[in-house]
Amino acid sequence: MACRLEQIEKVGDFATFDIGRESFLIVRTASDAYKAYYNVCQHRGRRLKKGCGHAGRAITCPFHGWRWTLDGKLDRVTNREDFAELPQFDERRLPLQEVRAEDWGGWIFVSMDPEIEPLLDYLAPIPEIIDPFDLDACRIGWHITLTFPCNWKTVINAFNENYHVEMTHAQMNKFGLSKAPAKAHGKHAQFFVQSGGGASNMGTVSRSQFRDPVEMVQVREEERFETLGALSSTYSVAAARRLREAFPDGGDMAEVMIRFRQFHREELEAAGATWPERLTGEDIARAGIDWHLFPNMIFLPSFDGALIYRARPDPADPERCWFDVWWIGRYPEGAAPAYEHIVYDSLEAAKGVNAFLEQDFGNLEAIQKGIHSRGFRGPVYNPVQEMEIINFEKTLDEYLDSDHG
Repeated sequence: MACRLEQIEKVGDFATFDIGRESFLIVRTASDAYKAYYNVCQHRGRRLKKGCGHAGRAITCPFHGWRWTLDGKLDRVTNREDFAELPQFDERRLPLQEVRAEDWGGWIFVSMDPEIEPLLDYLAPIPEIIDPFDLDACRIGWHITLTFPCNWKTVINAFNENYHVEMTHAQMNKFGLSKAPAKAHGKHAQFFVQSGGGASNMGTVSRSQFRDPVEMVQVREEERFETLGALSSTYSVAAARRLREAFPDGGDMAEVMIRFRQFHREELEAAGATWPERLTGEDIARAGIDWHLFPNMIFLPSFDGALIYRARPDPADPERCWFDVWWIGRYPEGAAPAYEHIVYDSLEAAKGVNAFLEQDFGNLEAIQKGIHSRGFRGPVYNPVQEMEIINFEKTLDEYLDSDHG
């Protein structure tokens, strides 16, 4: 995944995506079209752009001023007459090098493989299951990049299961936790969580400390919004606070959740935001909680939007990586918040930024150190709750052993 469509809304807008030693430039070429190129000048190899911005009508190299149209054609060479001494010089042979780019759910994906299968085929069955959430209608609420002192796969594995929540995010136990079975879908995978009382045919991890479902929903929404800033929103918090009036003496959990969803929709629509009309209870159950999109993207869909993770390796250090985190939410038309993409160069610098994610920091650093120990004989994954990790490593091995690698 390279970027969001909203980052290149106007013709001439661009976004860059760095992965490994490569960098890609995604450009809006027309109101209904975009292209992706290797982010490199064909003159001397300089990176053309950095971050996101507006290129205008052309892409110009800051080094010597060579210029390409948005469609990638070289249309200006500084002091072109000097190249008359090179009979083989031909602007037509020096376009920006294009890569495959397609979008789904508001995300743009790129691939260096010109023969790769269509995006929807690659992603299957995710689009069919997730499309009712209307994530393409969401907009970026915030975006941070964390720098972790560990391999990118260590990070993916840490967020690829719910098994760690009881210990790492112990504050969640009071809401009632059930085991979180995971399921593979080809190269991708997901896990499910049944919470709000700890009742599950998969077994109980902890039982809810709340006898009153109204109080439980209120505390859950407020704490999640305050500590994570995602999956809950001002709309869901407002909806939760309305429940007491509807259930002054408490109520049945099922009835409370039905009314909560009704209030949630009312709060969204009253603000001018759009509720995902197609989303049904069956869709929510089928979607589960967390999806791993092979190889390096994880997302958690919700009524309010989605929390998105993306891990990227440091090409110079296999024990260092970047972890991009987005919240995309539902906002009134034209009212998405102005946000700044903030990059934290160390875990120390990121302390205090996101209380929930910070609880994972210590695990990641300690795992990366621990796996090098002579006393560690290799991971023993939980076959029920860590199936996402098992499937990820199995698929990665298959790619490395095939023509994909």
